[in-house]
Amino acid sequence: MDATAMLWSTHRGYPLRLFEGHKKDVACVRFHPNCNVLATGSDDRTLRIWDLRSGERARVFRGHGEGVRCIAIAPNGRVAASGGDDGKVFLWDLPEGRKLGEMEFVHSKPVISLDFSDDGGMLVSGSMDCSISLWDVRRQEGLATPLRRFFTKNVPVSFLRFTPRNLLIASGVFRFAGS
Repeated sequence: MDATAMLWSTHRGYPLRLFEGHKKDVACVRFHPNCNVLATGSDDRTLRIWDLRSGERARVFRGHGEGVRCIAIAPNGRVAASGGDDGKVFLWDLPEGRKLGEMEFVHSKPVISLDFSDDGGMLVSGSMDCSISLWDVRRQEGLATPLRRFFTKNVPVSFLRFTPRNLLIASGVFRFAGS
């Protein structure tokens, strides 16, 4: 068990920075839109925010009952979303260091993919329960119930992306080799 994240130089072939502090393996990483911050999610049930220049931890967010599997950061850089093995999605205020909201009782299995719309007003979550949920994150009331739900026949949703104009959501599914 390593419990670290690394920043690598692609042209030099060695790590530039090591981010230490998680108690269990790091399951996901996401760059902040300003490229000076890194977010990491871990099996230790935390989302951590790191300063890329110094390598220092800037914030720790706690709330998931199980490991954090995916992270998305809104285009304005103020809000992050985390999805976990507990089937929950949390919204976090990055500058203030507090929880904005929690979407629960929608996904019955781990949430493994998240994406914000280009305007940051919508969030989409994909789960091992073979469903996609579309959320209005502009208002607190929008966190209680998804705007819309979509279902695959029987395949977990592992990749989601909005188009630049927020017109469509593309999803990818995960299949084990030989299935």
